[in-house]
Amino acid sequence: MRKSSILIADDQPDIVRLIVDHLNKNEYEWQVFRAGNGKEAFEVAKLEKPDLILMDWDMPELNGLEATRSIRKHEDTADIPVIMATGEMTSSENLQMALEAGAWDYVRKPIDFVELKARINSTLRLKRQQEEIKQLLSNEIDLKNRKLSTTSMLIVEKNSVIQRFDDDLSELAKPIEDTDRSSKEELLLTHINQIKKRLYHHLELDDSWATFKLHFEEVHPHFFQSLLAKGDDISQKDLKLCAYLKLGMDTKEIANLLNVTPASIRTAMYRLKKRLDIKEEESLRDFLMQLN
Repeated sequence: MRKSSILIADDQPDIVRLIVDHLNKNEYEWQVFRAGNGKEAFEVAKLEKPDLILMDWDMPELNGLEATRSIRKHEDTADIPVIMATGEMTSSENLQMALEAGAWDYVRKPIDFVELKARINSTLRLKRQQEEIKQLLSNEIDLKNRKLSTTSMLIVEKNSVIQRFDDDLSELAKPIEDTDRSSKEELLLTHINQIKKRLYHHLELDDSWATFKLHFEEVHPHFFQSLLAKGDDISQKDLKLCAYLKLGMDTKEIANLLNVTPASIRTAMYRLKKRLDIKEEESLRDFLMQLN
């Protein structure tokens, strides 16, 4: 486990040593950085980025209040929690000033080390919670951006397909108009079959799978990766089949989704079992249900 790091900013070395001695009486040692004034505290904070700063209020160069403001304004140090320590500025107004400057907490001198330990632990716990919340928000934003990108690509693809079919119909209509009546029906039927083939081909390549896959991986994030590691030559159709089986769909439901017959699904499942080296008496569905 990584040591927690603390920057102790105080212009009295004896007080710093006393604080370090008490901190190291805990179940683990701290990584300690020291600063003798507010300006030095700001520089050390930028360089070392400690987990926490214990900042004395009354120091030369920059006092603790000024140093805390500088720390809050700098991008690299803005999120480092500061506990302000003081023996003179102890009124409620002083406490308000410290919090408004960006301190997270406040401890009075002479320091009660039981209280100091409790405030440090509380502040570090709050910091971890904030980091977890930020990570969750970041993941959520990333997921929404991925969904938005996928949806945008789908819209572009759908519009492109519609335009291509419109162009194809226009092109196919020209020879029919110039053909005698007896041949029009046969030519029209040929063109209709051509369009149907193109349409079915598009359905097989339909990028709505990308959207489904994105949502599926929110619930089963490692499923496809684990599946691909189990066998060779697993196709996109195999991945679709496995995903639908993982969701508990029956053969008929999967056949409707993949625009094939139930018999085709049973054949695909049989072949997939062989590629995954699953014994004949074992169930492909059970295998996939246990796959994380």
